[in-house]
Amino acid sequence: MAEDQRRDRRSLLVAGFATIAVLTGLAVGVATTHPGPLGSAPASHTPTSGPAALPSSAAAPPSSAAPQPTTTSVRDPQSARQLITLPRANGTWPGPNGMSGVNGDPRFDTAHVSAFCSARGRPCRVTQTYTDRTSWQSMTRGTGWTFELLADFAGMLVISQGLVPHQRQADLPACARGDHDADWRAFGTLMRNHYRGDSVVRLGWEFNERTSSWRADDTQTWIACYRRAASNIRATNPEVLFDWTINAHDTPDGVCGGVSTNCYPGDEYVDIIGIDNYDHYPWSPDKATFDRVAAAPEGLTWLYEFARTRNKPFSVGEWGVVPTADAGRENPDFITWMHEWFAAHATHLAYEAYFSDCGDPGVQSSLYNTDADCRRNPGSAARYAALFGD
Repeated sequence: MAEDQRRDRRSLLVAGFATIAVLTGLAVGVATTHPGPLGSAPASHTPTSGPAALPSSAAAPPSSAAPQPTTTSVRDPQSARQLITLPRANGTWPGPNGMSGVNGDPRFDTAHVSAFCSARGRPCRVTQTYTDRTSWQSMTRGTGWTFELLADFAGMLVISQGLVPHQRQADLPACARGDHDADWRAFGTLMRNHYRGDSVVRLGWEFNERTSSWRADDTQTWIACYRRAASNIRATNPEVLFDWTINAHDTPDGVCGGVSTNCYPGDEYVDIIGIDNYDHYPWSPDKATFDRVAAAPEGLTWLYEFARTRNKPFSVGEWGVVPTADAGRENPDFITWMHEWFAAHATHLAYEAYFSDCGDPGVQSSLYNTDADCRRNPGSAARYAALFGD
């Protein structure tokens, strides 16, 4: 399946980059008091799934009321907290304050992000990247290259971080018990060491996807692991923001009881609720299908509405056309419909990032990469530039 290919492609990319990155040994940044989550749930709500509380040995993250944006400027253009809370009005996207961006393709670095954004005609204010996940050490302490390759990126980072290393789903119970608390604290320190503490971490993203190494087959264990990871990262990096992200369109019956939101870990452990939304399985041949798929369980609008009940900002950390899947071709109209959706929900949209990939295997979603092994999507590329450029 295309989803399997996309995950394999990302694993190959991060493994390759890890071998060439060199640690810079930057000094540890100064920790600041955690400002609290960006949103908070209604006071009457009690989570319906997962452990009632963390074990006493894990630090529980504090919470506070969400800050209200009052200005269109920011003191720090790399600050996720400042950028996400900028005011945005429904009806346009990206507009002056919309957080729109991309991953680096084929290399997760500033140069390749900038090349994409130059081609679309608008600078990117966010980039989405990944950690190395070949081992616990490489995933937490040894993934400094993730930050080094984007050290000069003048925008916020969104880091996709697994809950266990690649193909180590059996480690989830150990994570839930607290056996890897020190690893998670090390990752929080690593973020601060590279002056990127104030960034978004998509912790355990796509946990409902069939091939995920941290697939949530046991809801309680998964939630306990997520909570321990979040609490211990935050213990050493109070500025971090956590994005709880599902894979769109399908949650297998054996995962989270067949409904992704059963694996929601609780408002105090989540700052942003997000989805990865591709034009595949099912693809959208027309607007009516797009709207129906978005509104269906596990869909774009369905999860957005869940985020509103939790009073959390929403994200679309990965999205794109998939000509290699059930569509069998590129679909420029999907670009249009996604843009319309972003504009209609801009007020509560924290960020969105197109996923560009043209490797083999891969989803072949690239818009502007001209490497020989790239499948061309010229209609989608032109449509994207027209809608997301200046």
